[in-house]
Amino acid sequence: MSSLVGHLACGVAVYLAQPAHHRAPRALLPVLVWLAICPDLDYLAFWLWHIDFHPRFSHSIAFAVATSTLAYLALWRWRIPFSVLALAALSHPLLDFLVGVHPVPLWWPFSLPEALSPIGLLPSAGRLSFNNAYLWRNLFIECGVLLPVLGVLVARARGYRIRTAPLGVWLVLPLFVGCLWWSLSLHR
Repeated sequence: MSSLVGHLACGVAVYLAQPAHHRAPRALLPVLVWLAICPDLDYLAFWLWHIDFHPRFSHSIAFAVATSTLAYLALWRWRIPFSVLALAALSHPLLDFLVGVHPVPLWWPFSLPEALSPIGLLPSAGRLSFNNAYLWRNLFIECGVLLPVLGVLVARARGYRIRTAPLGVWLVLPLFVGCLWWSLSLHR
């Protein structure tokens, strides 16, 4: 599965991708971050009560649509487009699918076979422990792959042209390519 940092980054990116002319309330940021990370709340059931959900239905498109709908109804006065909320919620199962290590029940409850990506574009988060060197290595790789992509998506959503991007953006490209190659080499 993808790391908490990757899921948080997606929620923040969806917030930052709001067009400059659409002044999204600052209170929308925690809502989008919440939507991006809430599928992993099933870990609380496992840690507290040793309940192991299988399939992890919280990682399905249906769950993302349901949580987006609840958020949309709760925030109807803000007039936030449903697509913004759904994008934040759908980012979670998409990232976990892109890891390619564990199957994700994307189509639950309509189809029981879980989806598994044939290639892992992102590394797995690994065992959660501060002294786990693989966790930190994989977190670095994930950030090196994900953050440049999210940065480009935010820039495009705000109307910036890639050709006129500052030199710093082009300097990040080798980091992205290197981290992507490193991630793909882990899955062989």
